[in-house]
Amino acid sequence: MVARFIGEGKAEEALLSFEQIAEQCKSTNNTKLLIDCTKAKTELSLVDMYEQGEGAKLFKRYGIKIAVVVSEEKLEPEKFAEMVARNRGVNACVFTDYQTAEEWLLKMMAGNRGVDACVFTNYQTAEE
Repeated sequence: MVARFIGEGKAEEALLSFEQIAEQCKSTNNTKLLIDCTKAKTELSLVDMYEQGEGAKLFKRYGIKIAVVVSEEKLEPEKFAEMVARNRGVNACVFTDYQTAEEWLLKMMAGNRGVDACVFTNYQTAEE
């Protein structure tokens, strides 16, 4: 299943949408979700990112694996939300391209204990 966030909005609105998206996944027996944020224009604070990661626990409850696709300039802050979610056992990973996100969603790592590894060959953290 694919969910798209487009245009301007508030972080709280996205969190409210998580419940609807999870319910739709459940009703259609989808356990894999691609969230497309490439056209979202909302600027999120560090607190917003934390709350998004925390709110993603909902998807764990439904057994949904999540791949989030963002633009290059939003990768660094979104990785923080991913870390928060993954620390809560959510099987989630942030990407900058659809193909890699889809491949990750479809792949199930052997012996993963519920959370697949996010592997980034070209990902670098901000320079200090």
